[in-house]
Amino acid sequence: MRRPRQLTRILGVSAVALSTVVAGCAPGLAANPRYATDSGAAPQGEPPPPQNESGPPPIEAPKNDLSWRECTTRVFGDAAVPPVPGVRLECATYDADLDPIKGATGMVTIGAVKASTDQTPPDAGPLVLTTGSDLPSSTQLPVWLARSGTDVLDTHPIVAVDRRGMGMSGALDCRDVFDRQEMIDQAQFQAGDDTVANLNAVTVRATTDCTDIIAPGDSAYDNARAAEDLERLRSTWDVPGLALLGVGNGAQVALAYAGSHPNKVARLVLDSPLPLAIGAEAAAQQRIAGQQAALDAFAAQCVATDCPLGPDPKAVVDSLLNDARAGRGPGGASVAALTSAITTALAYPRGDRIAAANNLASALAAARDGDSGPITDLIREAEALRDTDGQFVNRCSDALNRPTPNRVRELVVAWGREYPQFGAVGALDLVECLPWPSGEAPADPQGLEIPMLLLGGQNDPIVGGDGVAAVAATAINAGTNSRRVIWQGIGHGASIYSPCALRPVLDYLESGQLPATDTYCPA
Repeated sequence: MRRPRQLTRILGVSAVALSTVVAGCAPGLAANPRYATDSGAAPQGEPPPPQNESGPPPIEAPKNDLSWRECTTRVFGDAAVPPVPGVRLECATYDADLDPIKGATGMVTIGAVKASTDQTPPDAGPLVLTTGSDLPSSTQLPVWLARSGTDVLDTHPIVAVDRRGMGMSGALDCRDVFDRQEMIDQAQFQAGDDTVANLNAVTVRATTDCTDIIAPGDSAYDNARAAEDLERLRSTWDVPGLALLGVGNGAQVALAYAGSHPNKVARLVLDSPLPLAIGAEAAAQQRIAGQQAALDAFAAQCVATDCPLGPDPKAVVDSLLNDARAGRGPGGASVAALTSAITTALAYPRGDRIAAANNLASALAAARDGDSGPITDLIREAEALRDTDGQFVNRCSDALNRPTPNRVRELVVAWGREYPQFGAVGALDLVECLPWPSGEAPADPQGLEIPMLLLGGQNDPIVGGDGVAAVAATAINAGTNSRRVIWQGIGHGASIYSPCALRPVLDYLESGQLPATDTYCPA
């Protein structure tokens, strides 16, 4: 959204294709998958290969815990979620080395939130949740608890760990306010025809400002260092291993931890994962494809429920996006800000699926009819949730094999044709990290003795739908096996938004054994 300057300073084709076809047809998962509904499912087919006869490692309670302080009202309030009756949240921080890999001196503060109830066994080991750089874990935790996450608390407390520079982990403030807004708007309102060049000039300034502020840690905000922050937590607790649930980028962090500390993992649940070595261009294309799939699913649901957008919801979206491209966006919004608002609302739905769809549809319908207020609120929420300086620093630290500016120009045209609603904006997103110092991928796990439980969604606007198959290959190369849980709904995080998908997670946490077959969960 245009603001005055003085006021504002793949991985290739998936090995597994998942699609909804004629009723009664099986999705392309493992042989004889488990068909699931929210009321339960029965296993089919042959049992999996036998697990390690010695059994999985235990999930042990901390011997030396953090200094927790009550923070229930504050954390639920910050996430704009009503407190869940009976749930107690406690906050704590701990210090981690700035760069334990390259040895840069200094410390960073890591924030964590623990959830429990009176029914949570006092001697139970915690499940560690990380959502990485997608959004603060301390923001996702209350949302999960307001849905079905409290089921975990019957057997284990949950400890959500914020990635460094975000949320409660010493949130960064390093970009000029004007540059931050220009990046959100993708320099749409600057003069000239070369948007890539204009945006790149802004990101060069932002990169310089942020690397200066975090020096000597300008290479210390990637997946590998985030994994070492989890290791500092494990060593502080003095437990033999961590039970990890990573969602989105947090799944990459958890996978990196398994690569650097394979004998210190008690459970490994990767929800909406991407491979550690995926390049920036491939990751962006998967994300855009997921955004298009989510929009298609939203439009179909909208028509089926007679939502305010009428018989052709995508036509309304197209009209609003075209107006924004021409500088006539609702409330003066840029096309990038409007796109972010739509995809964020799809990725992180509030309420049940019908209520969430109707909330977005109502905001879009109001904008169509000349009332920009509701969509402006969604734009501001998206900016606050996904465009902080800490997210910029962490995202760019993880961006690998970035394209050249000329390649981005090619992709703006090519993806704009292939993905009409979101392709051009998604290509320009690549410019954000072009000037950032180059990094390298963490090592994939090797010799991993525990199995992986992999979850994913067919309509995920944050990572797309191809990552589960790619990470299943990582499990094979690590010498272990995996099972998949695939959710057909719209959103980012199957375990967060689908009670059906959470059930295999609960069973795996308790037994350390994978489900008998892959599981398929309806929307």
